[in-house]
Amino acid sequence: MFKEIQNTYYTHSTNFDFKMLCVLLHEEKYTLAIEKIKTLILEIDLETLLFDQYNYTRNIIINNKSYWLGLLNWDKGAITRIHGHPDRAFIYVIKGQLICKDFDKNPLTKISSSTLVDGTCKYSNSVKGKMDNDIHQISATELSLSLHFYSDNPIKGEIFDF
Repeated sequence: MFKEIQNTYYTHSTNFDFKMLCVLLHEEKYTLAIEKIKTLILEIDLETLLFDQYNYTRNIIINNKSYWLGLLNWDKGAITRIHGHPDRAFIYVIKGQLICKDFDKNPLTKISSSTLVDGTCKYSNSVKGKMDNDIHQISATELSLSLHFYSDNPIKGEIFDF
């Protein structure tokens, strides 16, 4: 049911300060970060982003010991597995529409669902050192692009199945 996710490193053609954006997100200065993201949106060349039909791709901007930042390019109908994240997580929808279903861990139960559209975000600040924070599943109802920030590599996140 789930295809392997393709990853590539994103190359940006201007001098946008991605490290400063990560600092703002890590320090939970979301209003300032969103203003920076709005500037970035004007500079992104969508044609250079990796795309995978029927799936989503990770266009990695920064991946180091302090944080992970990337652009996720979603095809309509693409869906993640149910998964958790490190203590800090931030998602900003640049274009399109994503559905985020939140889950409780014990037992694995859907507790809520929210719709994220252009210009909206979702963030969490949870337990440091755990990779099962903010358990959720994201799906795209249309072609979408989102910016994701995590305080650790999201690939380490715990996966859950019914």
